[in-house]
Amino acid sequence: MPTSPMCARLILLSLMLSLLWGRLFPPAFLTAAVVDRIIAYVNDDIITLSELNEKTAAMVAARKQNPYLRDQEQDVEKLRREILDNLVNERLAAREITRLKISVTAAEVDNVIKNIMEDNNLTPEQFDVEVRKEGQTVEDFRKRIREDLERARLIDREVRSKTVITDAQIEAYYQSNRDEFQAKVRRRLQSIFLPFGPEDTAEGQRQIYALAEQIRERLNRGADFTAMAKRYSRGPGAETGGDLGFFNEGELDPVLEQATETLKRGEISQIIRTGNGLHIIRVAEVQAVADRPMEEVRENIRRRLFQQEINRKYAEWLKGLRDRSFVKTQL
Repeated sequence: MPTSPMCARLILLSLMLSLLWGRLFPPAFLTAAVVDRIIAYVNDDIITLSELNEKTAAMVAARKQNPYLRDQEQDVEKLRREILDNLVNERLAAREITRLKISVTAAEVDNVIKNIMEDNNLTPEQFDVEVRKEGQTVEDFRKRIREDLERARLIDREVRSKTVITDAQIEAYYQSNRDEFQAKVRRRLQSIFLPFGPEDTAEGQRQIYALAEQIRERLNRGADFTAMAKRYSRGPGAETGGDLGFFNEGELDPVLEQATETLKRGEISQIIRTGNGLHIIRVAEVQAVADRPMEEVRENIRRRLFQQEINRKYAEWLKGLRDRSFVKTQL
């Protein structure tokens, strides 16, 4: 489960970097002793089986921490192939970063960390504690920030500087996606989440359900939802009374959305069972969002199309780089 919202940006950045670079949190399928071997050659560099296992373990661990992904089935072999492909691309990008003499100074890394601490009201000591909660040292975290900034500069040089989004593209997107900008309702939700543990038996799950029934009965008798969430919830936003923030239609997990879509402000759902536990949700606030004219959303659309074009061009650039390089995989 996530830590307090105060540290949301730190955890988000840490999670993003862990998906790219990984730390070792071994699941059952990776704990058996194996003989390390080379599984890919990338020019004059190599990728080992142990490195792939480490990245795969980090990805699996990150998904398990996300309440909206942990229930989705995973094709581990497909995941491993995708991660190996990403590792090859990372090696190719790193070689270009070296060739182009792209660098990031310690002061620039310091500035990123300073911004993270200021945005989350963290002292250096608190920052160190939060980083260690993610299984890293501060030096690990600094290294990942530096590598991420270097890659961003590579993209700036090879792709971003050559990308332009025209007004015609923006207008075409707006006309093709009018429903995205039409009037709609969004709701701010609170949640009490009682997770099923990996070792919970059927009897254990029945006990959790009995607790959920007791909680909901107390809520029906007038107990304060915020206080109950702080006391009992083990889910997102528990420290702030289970506040999940605002959701537009289609943004919530489908099971939860179906169970709450007819609730009015202040109403509380029945007990909702998902694969990972039980949810009780309250609609804290309902807001009507008016139609948004194109001039209001023009820059948002421009940024969205720009990022899509950056991603497409970077993928093409990587493919061209890969075609010009020696790459051999043997997974």
